Amino acid sequence: MIAGRNVILRLALAVAALVTVACAAHSGVVRGYVSAPAGISEPVAFTVDSIDFRKDLTRVYGKLTGEPHTSNRIDDAMLYTPSGNYEATDIDGVDFRRYFQWEDEGVILLEIDFPRAKSPSAIGFTTVRGKARINIAPAP
Repeated sequence: MIAGRNVILRLALAVAALVTVACAAHSGVVRGYVSAPAGISEPVAFTVDSIDFRKDLTRVYGKLTGEPHTSNRIDDAMLYTPSGNYEATDIDGVDFRRYFQWEDEGVILLEIDFPRAKSPSAIGFTTVRGKARINIAPAP
């Protein structure tokens, strides 16, 4: 009887270990992106930290930088991919179409949600000071 329980316990532990490894391997967060402005003078600077590719959405994590104690406004964001462009559905860190101000550090952390997408090549922002486009690519 004890030998049977040990087999069941070992089997349960093996299944749990396999599920843990499979879930970690299926994680859709990709870190280490390189961000570069597409133009000479952009109204905002944005650096992508990571992108979370989920089943229902693509979430871009990054840093918006600007001059401390100045304001700006982001009216919308667009994710550019080889298969099409995707308009943002939500943003955290600031609100769309509302002015915000950079504090002493001049950095605002953003999370931007887009419909499910693959292989993003750039992210664009429409601001009150014009349009910005930031090229993004996985780090080599």
